Amino acid sequence: LLAGLYFLWKKRPWERIPLSEKWQNRLLLAGLLAVIVTAIPAFTVDTEFILTELVPWQRTCRATATAIENIEAYHRLASMVDPNVNLTENRSKIKNIVFILGESTNRNHMHLYGYYLPNTPHLDALAQRGDICVFRDVISPHSTTIAVLSELFTFCDHESEKPWYEYHNLIDIMNAAGYKTFWLSNQESSGIWGNVAQIYANHSNWHRFTRIRDSQEDNGTLDEELFPLLDEAKAEHAAGKNFYVLHLMGGHGLYYNRFPYRFNKFTKDDIQLDVSERYREIVAQYDNALYYNDYIVSSIIDRFRDDEALVLYIPDHGEAVYDEGNIAGHIEENPNRHMIEIPMIVWASKAFREKYPGKWASLRAAEDRPYMTDDLIHTILDLTDIKTEDFQPEKSIVNSDFDAERPRIFSDLNYDTQIRDIAMMPDDS
Repeated sequence: LLAGLYFLWKKRPWERIPLSEKWQNRLLLAGLLAVIVTAIPAFTVDTEFILTELVPWQRTCRATATAIENIEAYHRLASMVDPNVNLTENRSKIKNIVFILGESTNRNHMHLYGYYLPNTPHLDALAQRGDICVFRDVISPHSTTIAVLSELFTFCDHESEKPWYEYHNLIDIMNAAGYKTFWLSNQESSGIWGNVAQIYANHSNWHRFTRIRDSQEDNGTLDEELFPLLDEAKAEHAAGKNFYVLHLMGGHGLYYNRFPYRFNKFTKDDIQLDVSERYREIVAQYDNALYYNDYIVSSIIDRFRDDEALVLYIPDHGEAVYDEGNIAGHIEENPNRHMIEIPMIVWASKAFREKYPGKWASLRAAEDRPYMTDDLIHTILDLTDIKTEDFQPEKSIVNSDFDAERPRIFSDLNYDTQIRDIAMMPDDS
């Protein structure tokens, strides 16, 4: 508008209009007022953008400052983590343990868990053959990645009185138990949202990321980019005991970036939700992302089919996708059960089942037990016959002393009585 006024002032087209000087000035004043009326609300609403990102040098300075803050935050956290672990027992012999860490996966959108669209054909086939354990009642302790990772790989849980970094983590424990540890990630390798994962990665013997990226990027790098990294890790470090973590992008938004075109199977017409056409299109994109995720998980399993291997697939948290009203995504506040109801699947190779029939039987017997994954480290240590002073058998889902009555608290709410049961009540109750 200012540029337009300057042009009008220079060219003065109104001089060709038979108006008095008084009216010409009034027109000029009206134009100036229009500029002010437009600019003030814009500056009020977009103040931060105008002050910090409007021109390239501002964005460069801001990005540099953010990078420095992230590096400093990482080093502060890393300095607090003690890698020296005292094992009270180590009878671990399992050759390969594979932890597939998914992302934003709502089990209620998986056919394996009763969803109406056939978006898990490979996992369905494994379940029909009895090759996987499908845990039916598992939730995450939080609904954001950084909060979950702080507890998923440590002894920190809802009852803990210390911050997560004052507990030993699973990577350091596996290192101490004689495992080669691998962290292969399709998630960010930098940024404040990746600092916790980066600590675990840097404590691993061998870590690779699909590319350098931060939390502001979203270029749609597919999870299959992890396959060559896994193949390289297996080829170079096949001997001995190995512990792999593969961190997927899974069902993280934007959903259409999570799968290639050949997995574009479902459309908005397949969605049976009473929501707008636009929302049904988004739900279809999410269901396609989980269709692709089924391929990713099963392809990782196939790479260990001829080995002695135990493979666990667990996402960090769930995802609301317009299942209950116009709510999508995952947040810590105002929880929705879809943000924390997650799949938990365990596959064991034929060699593992033959060598450890008791472990496989304990997994099958635990499929219907209620569980929250802030206790997962206890289960992994129990399965691997590794103990530390923090291990508690009642928090291992495969242990005979497992406490099925432990309250599952999410955002200070009891999941079983204040989130799940209330959400599943009929409308006229």
